[in-house]
Amino acid sequence: MSTHTSPAYIRRLRVTGFIFFLPALIYLIIFLLGPIVTALIFSFTKYTILSPPEFVGLRNYARIFSMPSFWHSLRVTFIYVFLRITVILILALFMGLVINQSIPFRGFFQSVYFIPYVFPLAVTAVIWRLLYRPFGLIDQLTTWLGIGYISWLSSDQTALIAITITTVWSATGYYSIIILTGLQTIPKEVLEAAVIDGAGTFRKFFSVILPLLKPTIFYIVIVGTINSIRGFPPFLIMTGGGPGEATRVIGLMIYEYGFTMLKMGIASSMSVVLLAIILAFTLIQRRLYRYEGA
Repeated sequence: MSTHTSPAYIRRLRVTGFIFFLPALIYLIIFLLGPIVTALIFSFTKYTILSPPEFVGLRNYARIFSMPSFWHSLRVTFIYVFLRITVILILALFMGLVINQSIPFRGFFQSVYFIPYVFPLAVTAVIWRLLYRPFGLIDQLTTWLGIGYISWLSSDQTALIAITITTVWSATGYYSIIILTGLQTIPKEVLEAAVIDGAGTFRKFFSVILPLLKPTIFYIVIVGTINSIRGFPPFLIMTGGGPGEATRVIGLMIYEYGFTMLKMGIASSMSVVLLAIILAFTLIQRRLYRYEGA
């Protein structure tokens, strides 16, 4: 009896599973794959929203690759992403290690670390812009320390650093919780064995903890890089890409061409190039991770 009913029962389970999976699939097609395909199509057209798309082939790509501002924007983006991810990793590791210890008010500190991530990035940018203004809180702090006034957002030497500080403050707490989760998956027996073998604090961290945290660090690098590239609101709100083009990241440039200049074809071609860079970076990171794990 089970021989005849089993295939039908399995088919019903498959249909039921597919029905539950269908909403996520529809969401993926409409809100992820749909915009990617649309951007790819528009990248081969001259499209200004006010007129129908006109096919131009690879002209948009030839144009953006010949634009010095495009390459400068990519350079600023890479510098920003490198600085942000490096600082976030260092701080998140430190914060995660502290929270992982048996200290008083551990849950309180865990909540405090996470609070900045709850605020929308646009709200955070507005608040920090007020802090950076002349006679603001940061100006008073630097004056009290004897450093004097620093034109954080109006100098091409400090504007990118100021925005990096803002976004690091916003996201570090979230990534520290991820680090903490990774630390709590490390078996205590492994750590105890390292101590028995005579490993000190630094040796235990670099030889045991850090290697076992590689999957977590890999996740943070990939997700943090993608979030850094697409998170252009602080640049739009705090500096508008200035002074000059010191903080004109690629996401802001795409926004300007697409929604300010209404040149959707060029903006779409920039988006496709950016997507290709992100995919290449992700694949390289995966290959390196597999090679090191082999």
